Amino acid sequence: MSEAKGRGRDTLGLATRVKALAVADPVLDLERRKSLLTSRDWTGYQMEELALTAIDTVTLKMDFEDGAKHEDVVSAVARVAGIHMPDRSTDEHTEVARWVLDSLVNVGTVDRSFSHVYGVMSDGSYTSHVFSFKLLREVAGLDGRPRLRASDEAIAVLVGAVDIDIASEQVAADAKLDALVKRGRLIDAHRTAETALRLTAQYAEHIRTQLDGMRRDIRSVRWERDVQRIQSDALAHIEGCIKTENTIKGNVIGLMENGTEDATPAQAADLITILEECLRRHAALQANLQEVGDRFRAEQERQAFVPPPSRSYVDLGHQLLEPVLNLPVQQAGPLLERFATAATPPRRPTVLFLPDLITSLLTIPPESDADDGLIIEPELDDDALLPAFVEDQYIALEGVLKRVDHDGIRLSALLAEARGVAVGASGLRSLDHLLALHVLGLFGAPRSDPAHGTVLAAVADHCQLDDDVFAGDDLLVVRGRVSGRANGEDS
Repeated sequence: MSEAKGRGRDTLGLATRVKALAVADPVLDLERRKSLLTSRDWTGYQMEELALTAIDTVTLKMDFEDGAKHEDVVSAVARVAGIHMPDRSTDEHTEVARWVLDSLVNVGTVDRSFSHVYGVMSDGSYTSHVFSFKLLREVAGLDGRPRLRASDEAIAVLVGAVDIDIASEQVAADAKLDALVKRGRLIDAHRTAETALRLTAQYAEHIRTQLDGMRRDIRSVRWERDVQRIQSDALAHIEGCIKTENTIKGNVIGLMENGTEDATPAQAADLITILEECLRRHAALQANLQEVGDRFRAEQERQAFVPPPSRSYVDLGHQLLEPVLNLPVQQAGPLLERFATAATPPRRPTVLFLPDLITSLLTIPPESDADDGLIIEPELDDDALLPAFVEDQYIALEGVLKRVDHDGIRLSALLAEARGVAVGASGLRSLDHLLALHVLGLFGAPRSDPAHGTVLAAVADHCQLDDDVFAGDDLLVVRGRVSGRANGEDS
């Protein structure tokens, strides 16, 4: 195994391949995480396919200026989920789609990014690095509402590699597409055209990300070295792609006019639709690149009077909380007091002016007009006064609890019995709720029966309740005898 001749070079491509595995890991991890959702049975859904559908939908719906709407992505993923499990409800398909989308956005983390550690061999030494990436990013849309954009890494999951030269890959895909069309293999050409379309979207996102630094801080980029070079290279690449794709489109049309047995009009129409979408995206990117110069000058004017930041923000977690937790209380207290004093802005104390105070106290309050209509009398509904449970349900509850003896009966068994008792048209569904509330009350406050000298109580013995409606401990309901001297305690 030879060492890298240049500093930081990965001659074996190990780092590139590790990063490719890291990008795919959040997608593959969805299949493992769905089994941890004990409250849901999503066994039949193929989470990797749903995740790729979400990334694909965002990639194809976003453009240079705006991203994809959440509801569009959820709808597309829910349709595929419906194909996986057609016997399930539409609400479950939508719930699965939202869970997949939130997982790809990495909702619940601070910066919503994934990270993976990889290493690079350089001059005989091994250096570890952290590869941080995002799959789907939430950004503000043109209307101010959140939109979704797919990152370069997310699109790389679809095309099968990371750290690639996107322009070269796009040229290679167009060349392969042209060769397949000339040979009349439109089925293979359709798959290659979809790859070329994703590369087109990835290239536009790559250019937009490179130019985004200009909007954040004009001082961080130089026109000749950064912006102009990106603009000229991208315009030359787009011009070549447009020519190639127009040629391929003409070849497809000529192929259908000549007529072959292997190609069908539907296949050719789908291929032409994809090529036209590639041409549309290239034209939009070309128009945006031609306006880069005007935007650069506009950003110069806008940021000319913006002063540089004079102080850095304090990272309360790493710079304050973690060091303080390692200190004794005697040392941490004064430090926290000084920080709170410095971080709290000064407040002007309230000073009362005596003449104003006397005037305010002696001023007669204005009389309120009772007819001004500001006070609205609430209209109470008679239904709100109805009890949650009827008398027949309490009678049926006592009948169920009569079975409880000194050996005790589990709450799960009582619930099963309660659900089999018919108490009128309205009480059938809620008798189990009344029983659960009653047993929960017995757990905190046992009920004594002086007439029979017994006490009814619920005991927790760390047995989990297996029920479709309720969760928690499967309480043991027992009835024991008490002595008069113990006043309610078991004898």
